Amino acid sequence: MNNYYVIEIQTNADGTSGNFIFGYADEKEAEDKFLMIRTFANDSSVWIHTVMFIDKFGRNVQPPVCYKHPVPAPEPEETEE
Repeated sequence: MNNYYVIEIQTNADGTSGNFIFGYADEKEAEDKFLMIRTFANDSSVWIHTVMFIDKFGRNVQPPVCYKHPVPAPEPEETEE
């Protein structure tokens, strides 16, 4: 039975998003996944990258973490002369 969940939410600058939910029976395994995803989220190029660690009752085991990365400026279009 899953007692803990790690939730990853990715929000892209173009408005698209994705989410991933990982369930674990063991708290240590869930915490390891939480920390691993935090490392990836911190280094990602995803505009807003959120990671949560909750128990099966929806209570935070650790506070949610959100990384907001700058959106790259669009490259200027080349014009023909």
